[in-house]
Amino acid sequence: MNKITKLACLTLGIGTVGCDTPKDKPPIDQETQSLGLKQFQDCSELRSYVGDVIVKTMLNYEYGYWGWDEMATPDVSEDSGSNDSSGPSDYTTTNVQEEGVDEVDMVKTDGQFIYVAQDRGVHIVDSWPVETAEKVATVELEGWARGLFLQEDKLVVFEQIYDSEVSSYGNSTRITIIDISDRTAPQILRTIDLDGYMADGRMIEGNVYLVLNHWMYLPDSAWNLLYNSNLDLPEMDWSLEGEELDQKLLQVRYEAAQILRPHVDDMVANMDLDEILPKMLVQTPDSTGQVERMHACDDIYRPPQVSQYNILSLVHLDTQTNELNNKGLMSDGWTIYASSENLYVAQSSRWWWWGAGDMDMTSQIHKFDLQGEDGPEYASSGSVDGWIYDQFALSEYDGHLRVATTDFNNWWTSSEDDEEPANNIFVLRDDNKGQLRTVGSLTGLAPGERIYATRMMGSKGYVVTFEQIDPLFTIDLSNPEAPEVKGELKIPGYSAYLHPMGPDHLLAVGVDGDDQGNLGGVAISVFDVSDFANPTLAHKHVISDEDNWSWSEALYDHHAFTFHRGVLSIPAYSWDYSQDGYSYFSGILSFAVDGSEGIEEIGRVNHLDLVQDSECLYSRWYGYEEEVCGDWGWYASVRRSVYIEDNLFSISNYGIKVNDLNNPSDEITRTLFYPKQ
Repeated sequence: MNKITKLACLTLGIGTVGCDTPKDKPPIDQETQSLGLKQFQDCSELRSYVGDVIVKTMLNYEYGYWGWDEMATPDVSEDSGSNDSSGPSDYTTTNVQEEGVDEVDMVKTDGQFIYVAQDRGVHIVDSWPVETAEKVATVELEGWARGLFLQEDKLVVFEQIYDSEVSSYGNSTRITIIDISDRTAPQILRTIDLDGYMADGRMIEGNVYLVLNHWMYLPDSAWNLLYNSNLDLPEMDWSLEGEELDQKLLQVRYEAAQILRPHVDDMVANMDLDEILPKMLVQTPDSTGQVERMHACDDIYRPPQVSQYNILSLVHLDTQTNELNNKGLMSDGWTIYASSENLYVAQSSRWWWWGAGDMDMTSQIHKFDLQGEDGPEYASSGSVDGWIYDQFALSEYDGHLRVATTDFNNWWTSSEDDEEPANNIFVLRDDNKGQLRTVGSLTGLAPGERIYATRMMGSKGYVVTFEQIDPLFTIDLSNPEAPEVKGELKIPGYSAYLHPMGPDHLLAVGVDGDDQGNLGGVAISVFDVSDFANPTLAHKHVISDEDNWSWSEALYDHHAFTFHRGVLSIPAYSWDYSQDGYSYFSGILSFAVDGSEGIEEIGRVNHLDLVQDSECLYSRWYGYEEEVCGDWGWYASVRRSVYIEDNLFSISNYGIKVNDLNNPSDEITRTLFYPKQ
């Protein structure tokens, strides 16, 4: 029996495969040889599993290590969708990972109009011709905008609601479907309130796929059990160390589980399912609707191990019919990746580790088939070593899923005997029997560092790791059974996002650094990968030096990165210090980028002056006195940019500026979202 299996067996006294444990011990953690999800057959089976989760959660609170276990594509330019044949023929759309798979973002455009969902409103701006660009409509939102999709004459808007009929725990997501046939008079067709926090969403050919996490808190009766001195729960000696501490924890948790389980079973048997299952409410202008459950018990799956007290919901919305169908998973999932055919939800082991021994640093991946007539269908599951950094760590190609992971080095889990944590690439294939099986792997990459950026496109992959310097690895993925490092480049700093720039170059945004690992300001880099085995740094441009500071949203959100026809624009914030004091910048930086010629800043667009002509947003949204905008309320948050023909549209919370794309100092016009009255 290996160390991990032994730990699973001892943790709570489980009748696990390969464990010599009595059959009458409480089934808290049903670890099996299969990684596949299991569908509940009825509500009784769901209640039993909820009992497992509650007991484990109680043990984590009472005997966990201070709650550690409670933590856890190229731009596509296309023809305008406008009916106006005189509209623009060239414009940028959302920067997405996979062509044909749209991603939720705060800005969408069809070339003729720009749609902006932020704060508590959706703004529609008639952008063409640019000289007369103006806001033509605003739809006020009850909640806070999280993003939107544009599908022909409909907007699908997502907002976070904090006081909703469907929310048991204070968080719900609203889908607002808006008819924009008349852009000057948008009409709300339907609102759908869903119990849960929105993790991410995709849209493929008019089908929206939304992933939500429905958090649940332990009921008061569970807390009463923990604090009931009559139960005589065993005490833990926290002065112990090492193996002795681990073994004592295992024993104490098992004894406590034996005591708690009968009481929890009684408690769960009397729980109303509405306390467990997420709810939804569909309303139209003519109908108030009724609150109902999002899932039937037999529409919910469970992972093989006991996970968080949480339900993940995969929601499918058909934008033609406005109808929903949903699947549930008794777990969480925060990393979402979708190809045109499948959607994957990844969950790392920190969500189910309880704090004893070395953490089993793995990530489980669940695949859902998007091709079915009745919406997403669960297909298979797999597991890989290490933790997944973001969506770009996953890529589907030629029937295989490639996954990049880091063996996350935690001070509370590593030991002198452990191998130094490193990074990996795994290649998985669906065996059509419910398993994503590993068919190839590359492990032990850059020991002691972690992944900061990944991009896999076709048979080629690129991985950036960082500790003191920034190694860029080129990975040959042409043989799924034997991925191979072909080249390596080491430079100071790190890259946070990699963007394809033709067949021979990569464009990157990251942070500058020195040979000692000290970090500086935002840096733009061009890598020459024409010789795949010998990548080189062709060009680099640093926005601020060691005496100044800069930051960009593009460092963590690729939707803030716009590159088209040789021009790159990113939102940026900087403090520049000098003998005369300091100056602050909040706006868009634009660069001319060429693989041969290099990187040249061509201009900046600052939105600070829009504040002077606008309502005080801090007063509007948060109830502050108007004077606050004269103190610190001048801040304008520039978030996105759109190119329409040779025009740069920069978008902030106060409005839109239109500038010459190739000479951003030349302002053409502007429009405010909330002008002073």
